[in-house]
Amino acid sequence: MKNKRQSKILNIVQTKPMRTHDDLIDALKAEGVNVTQATVSRDIKELGIIKVPSSDGGSVYSVPQTGTDSGRNRVGIISDSVKRVSSALHTIVINTFPGMAPAVASVVDSMYDRQVLGSVAGDDTVIIITPSEDDAQKLEKEMKESFRLDL
Repeated sequence: MKNKRQSKILNIVQTKPMRTHDDLIDALKAEGVNVTQATVSRDIKELGIIKVPSSDGGSVYSVPQTGTDSGRNRVGIISDSVKRVSSALHTIVINTFPGMAPAVASVVDSMYDRQVLGSVAGDDTVIIITPSEDDAQKLEKEMKESFRLDL
Protein backbone atom coordinates (compact mmCIF):
# COMPACT_ATOMS: atom_id res chain seq x y z
CA MET A 1 0.00 0.00 0.00
CA LYS A 2 2.74 2.45 0.98
CA ASN A 3 4.76 1.67 -2.17
CA LYS A 4 1.74 2.18 -4.42
CA ARG A 5 0.84 5.44 -2.67
CA GLN A 6 4.38 6.73 -2.95
CA SER A 7 4.53 5.69 -6.60
CA LYS A 8 1.36 7.70 -7.21
CA ILE A 9 2.88 10.68 -5.39
CA LEU A 10 5.98 10.54 -7.60
CA ASN A 11 3.82 10.32 -10.70
CA ILE A 12 1.58 13.21 -9.63
CA VAL A 13 4.48 15.49 -8.68
CA GLN A 14 6.18 14.81 -12.01
CA THR A 15 3.10 15.38 -14.14
CA LYS A 16 1.13 18.13 -12.40
CA PRO A 17 2.15 21.27 -10.53
CA MET A 18 1.55 20.64 -6.82
CA ARG A 19 1.94 23.70 -4.63
CA THR A 20 0.74 22.44 -1.25
CA HIS A 21 0.09 19.30 0.78
CA ASP A 22 -3.61 19.93 0.19
CA ASP A 23 -3.11 19.96 -3.60
CA LEU A 24 -1.32 16.63 -3.35
CA ILE A 25 -3.95 15.16 -1.01
CA ASP A 26 -6.71 16.22 -3.44
CA ALA A 27 -4.84 14.68 -6.39
CA LEU A 28 -4.39 11.43 -4.47
CA LYS A 29 -8.07 11.38 -3.51
CA ALA A 30 -8.96 11.84 -7.20
CA GLU A 31 -6.99 8.65 -7.82
CA GLY A 32 -8.81 6.82 -5.04
CA VAL A 33 -6.15 7.15 -2.34
CA ASN A 34 -7.34 8.60 0.97
CA VAL A 35 -4.47 10.01 3.05
CA THR A 36 -3.88 12.36 5.91
CA GLN A 37 -1.64 15.41 5.86
CA ALA A 38 0.79 13.65 8.20
CA THR A 39 1.10 10.66 5.84
CA VAL A 40 1.72 12.91 2.85
CA SER A 41 4.31 14.84 4.84
CA ARG A 42 6.17 11.61 5.75
CA ASP A 43 5.99 10.38 2.16
CA ILE A 44 7.40 13.66 0.82
CA LYS A 45 10.31 13.39 3.23
CA GLU A 46 10.99 9.71 2.45
CA LEU A 47 10.85 10.33 -1.29
CA GLY A 48 13.18 13.32 -1.07
CA ILE A 49 10.66 15.58 -2.77
CA ILE A 50 11.58 19.25 -2.57
CA LYS A 51 9.98 22.59 -3.39
CA VAL A 52 11.39 24.52 -6.33
CA PRO A 53 10.53 27.92 -7.79
CA SER A 54 7.84 27.89 -10.48
CA SER A 55 7.61 30.15 -13.50
CA ASP A 56 4.82 32.21 -11.92
CA GLY A 57 6.89 33.20 -8.90
CA GLY A 58 5.46 30.58 -6.53
CA SER A 59 6.86 27.16 -5.77
CA VAL A 60 5.93 23.57 -6.61
CA TYR A 61 7.00 20.14 -5.43
CA SER A 62 9.69 18.44 -7.49
CA VAL A 63 11.56 15.15 -7.51
CA PRO A 64 15.26 16.02 -7.55
CA GLN A 65 17.56 14.35 -10.06
CA THR A 66 20.55 14.19 -7.71
CA GLY A 67 22.24 10.93 -8.64
CA THR A 68 22.31 7.29 -7.75
CA ASP A 69 21.51 7.47 -4.03
CA SER A 70 18.08 9.03 -4.47
CA GLY A 71 17.40 6.68 -7.38
CA ARG A 72 18.31 3.60 -5.39
CA ASN A 73 16.06 4.71 -2.54
CA ARG A 74 13.14 4.96 -4.95
CA VAL A 75 13.74 1.67 -6.78
CA GLY A 76 11.88 -0.27 -4.09
CA ILE A 77 8.94 2.06 -4.45
CA ILE A 78 8.58 1.71 -8.20
CA SER A 79 9.63 -1.96 -8.55
CA ASP A 80 6.04 -3.14 -8.26
CA SER A 81 5.15 -0.83 -11.15
CA VAL A 82 7.54 -2.45 -13.63
CA LYS A 83 6.13 -5.36 -15.61
CA ARG A 84 8.93 -6.05 -18.09
CA VAL A 85 12.34 -4.81 -19.21
CA SER A 86 13.71 -5.77 -22.63
CA SER A 87 16.34 -4.52 -25.04
CA ALA A 88 16.72 -4.33 -28.80
CA LEU A 89 19.87 -2.95 -30.37
CA HIS A 90 20.83 0.13 -28.31
CA THR A 91 17.31 0.67 -26.92
CA ILE A 92 15.66 -0.56 -23.73
CA VAL A 93 11.89 -0.74 -23.32
CA ILE A 94 10.36 -0.79 -19.84
CA ASN A 95 6.68 -1.73 -19.63
CA THR A 96 4.85 -0.48 -16.54
CA PHE A 97 1.35 -0.43 -15.19
CA PRO A 98 -0.73 2.48 -16.57
CA GLY A 99 0.30 5.88 -15.28
CA MET A 100 3.61 4.72 -13.81
CA ALA A 101 6.04 5.28 -16.69
CA PRO A 102 6.98 8.88 -15.68
CA ALA A 103 7.92 7.79 -12.15
CA VAL A 104 9.93 4.85 -13.47
CA ALA A 105 11.70 7.09 -16.01
CA SER A 106 12.62 9.53 -13.25
CA VAL A 107 14.23 6.77 -11.20
CA VAL A 108 16.02 5.35 -14.24
CA ASP A 109 17.32 8.81 -15.20
CA SER A 110 18.67 9.47 -11.71
CA MET A 111 20.00 5.97 -11.06
CA TYR A 112 21.58 5.20 -14.43
CA ASP A 113 22.49 8.72 -15.58
CA ARG A 114 25.92 7.74 -16.93
CA GLN A 115 24.63 4.71 -18.84
CA VAL A 116 21.62 6.38 -20.45
CA LEU A 117 21.75 8.87 -23.30
CA GLY A 118 18.09 9.73 -22.85
CA SER A 119 14.65 8.41 -22.00
CA VAL A 120 11.08 9.11 -23.02
CA ALA A 121 8.08 8.12 -20.90
CA GLY A 122 4.53 7.66 -22.01
CA ASP A 123 1.71 6.38 -19.83
CA ASP A 124 2.87 2.78 -19.47
CA THR A 125 6.10 2.57 -21.47
CA VAL A 126 9.59 4.01 -21.07
CA ILE A 127 12.03 4.04 -24.00
CA ILE A 128 15.70 4.36 -23.08
CA ILE A 129 18.54 5.00 -25.51
CA THR A 130 22.02 3.72 -24.62
CA PRO A 131 25.33 4.34 -26.40
CA SER A 132 25.62 0.81 -27.79
CA GLU A 133 23.93 -2.56 -28.10
CA ASP A 134 26.37 -3.99 -25.52
CA ASP A 135 25.47 -1.18 -23.08
CA ALA A 136 21.77 -1.89 -23.60
CA GLN A 137 22.20 -5.58 -22.82
CA LYS A 138 24.24 -4.87 -19.68
CA LEU A 139 21.77 -2.25 -18.50
CA GLU A 140 18.81 -4.53 -19.21
CA LYS A 141 20.32 -7.19 -16.93
CA GLU A 142 21.13 -4.62 -14.23
CA MET A 143 17.60 -3.19 -14.34
CA LYS A 144 16.01 -6.63 -14.15
CA GLU A 145 18.04 -7.29 -11.00
CA SER A 146 17.21 -3.86 -9.52
CA PHE A 147 13.49 -4.20 -10.27
CA ARG A 148 13.48 -7.84 -9.09
CA LEU A 149 12.32 -9.26 -12.40
CA ASP A 150 13.05 -12.77 -13.62
CA LEU A 151 16.21 -12.93 -15.65
